[in-house]
Amino acid sequence: MNSRFSDFSVYTSIVLVLAAFFLTGWMAAPHAGNLLTSGLPALLAVLFCCVPLFFIHQRMLMGSAMVTPLFYVFLAMANPVACCFSAFHWVAMLLAVSLYAYFCFTALVPSPRFAAGTWFPFGVAALLLPSLLWLAPVLLLSSIGKAAEKGKYVITALLGLLLPALVWMALRFLHGDPLSPVDLLATCWTGMRTLHLPGASLPVVTLVRLGFTVAMTLVAYLRIVPRLSRYKTAQYHAIVRLLLLTLCLSVYTFLFLDYPALPAGLLVMLPTAPLLSVFLLDTLSRRNTVPWFGTLLLLLAAERIALFVNL
Repeated sequence: MNSRFSDFSVYTSIVLVLAAFFLTGWMAAPHAGNLLTSGLPALLAVLFCCVPLFFIHQRMLMGSAMVTPLFYVFLAMANPVACCFSAFHWVAMLLAVSLYAYFCFTALVPSPRFAAGTWFPFGVAALLLPSLLWLAPVLLLSSIGKAAEKGKYVITALLGLLLPALVWMALRFLHGDPLSPVDLLATCWTGMRTLHLPGASLPVVTLVRLGFTVAMTLVAYLRIVPRLSRYKTAQYHAIVRLLLLTLCLSVYTFLFLDYPALPAGLLVMLPTAPLLSVFLLDTLSRRNTVPWFGTLLLLLAAERIALFVNL
């Protein structure tokens, strides 16, 4: 009974902290809008993204699978903009589903349904955020080696990317507002070639938190890469792809997403959160885990306090 009460107290504390973290972020967000129509859908979208991450960790990694969602929620919603629902949240949810199917295909079973599950959601997400297409070659080249029939897999990938665009053009045609393939390609290319290099001045505490997260990720690379040979097959393939996607999404975010105007953490933390979980749970002792996680929480709390001081 005491053990159950202790577990209940821990989970209740986590829920209360997350609720406070979300509410303070929503209150500090510019143009926050209504809590029920803007804040709550944003929170549900972030929690939805946690579900694929939970199963990625549970099925392919090691340690407590609850740590990955916690990392994702805290770091994805560190930017208050993430606490207000937007089309970017749809992109994050679609990419989360796509990455779950991608990891199942590459680390567990190279099934055709996982191939379709990878590319169709990715195609819809790319329709909303065309610059995401720069990641398509990374996903294709890192997964085609697992396909039994590589030609069919390439066709599946192309159909997954093209089908959402064809459906969109058909709907536009039925509504009397036709969109030609040339216009769609021009729109996609404009989105793909438009760079958004960091230029806005950020608060010092935000820069410190970002720097600490980057440093933590780099240390994770240095700790995990030498240990790759000790992992089982599924774990090995999953961790290698986490390392690859964390690097690629970090570069993509730096080049193409306008931070902090866009909640870039919703995307970049999808592979980074599981990677940081592996770093803390598998490569460090419990004594060494506490300072990392504790420092991160303190920086997140300081960043929230700084936002309200500057309001």
